[in-house]
Amino acid sequence: MSVPIRPYPNLKLASAVFVAIAVAMALAMLALLSVDDPVRLKALIEDSGPVQLTGQIAVACAFAMALWFSLADARRRTSYLMLSYLLMFYTLREADYHYKVSEHAKATQFKRFFSHEMIPITTKLFLATIVVLFLVVLYRYLKQEKAGFFLALEARLPWALASAAWAGVFVLSQLIDQIPLFHSATGQIFEEVCEASAEVLALVAMIFFRVQLWPRGQNGP
Repeated sequence: MSVPIRPYPNLKLASAVFVAIAVAMALAMLALLSVDDPVRLKALIEDSGPVQLTGQIAVACAFAMALWFSLADARRRTSYLMLSYLLMFYTLREADYHYKVSEHAKATQFKRFFSHEMIPITTKLFLATIVVLFLVVLYRYLKQEKAGFFLALEARLPWALASAAWAGVFVLSQLIDQIPLFHSATGQIFEEVCEASAEVLALVAMIFFRVQLWPRGQNGP
């Protein structure tokens, strides 16, 4: 009979972190909804505003952690290298890197980037290479890690719960972006707060994973 893995940090502390993030999301939404000046609201939720900046810093820290542990943790080096590439792509996407590769990119969404007639074909091929590599790495990473993730989720390990929460909030943000009903200032507030919160949860999942290893050293689950 296998011995149950003890969650680190304990579930009470992990739950407190999740509740704190949920409360911060609600308070941020309420504060932004109370802003009457559309110019000020735009400055708060777009580009270098505090909402997007919070998420970008969080996911950039998660990327830096993954890169560091790919060097420091020999046993998990391959996994961390793949994860660091995924998080690098995530960081660049949230920082709107594709806007910087062409002067015309700012006028289009990422999903329409490749059909924009004014963007050079070489620029499209460059970004397409990055996207294809991202998809290949994502497939390999999920294939390699999915069994361990579902076992950790069944054991209610905090890092797995944080990863699942990230996926849920991220998907919610993308759904809001696609539903015409939310194509308004209010919808943009919900979308941007959810996106930033998902990025914070990505960082929390990274931290919780390392905390899970500490009691067992480098031979943890």
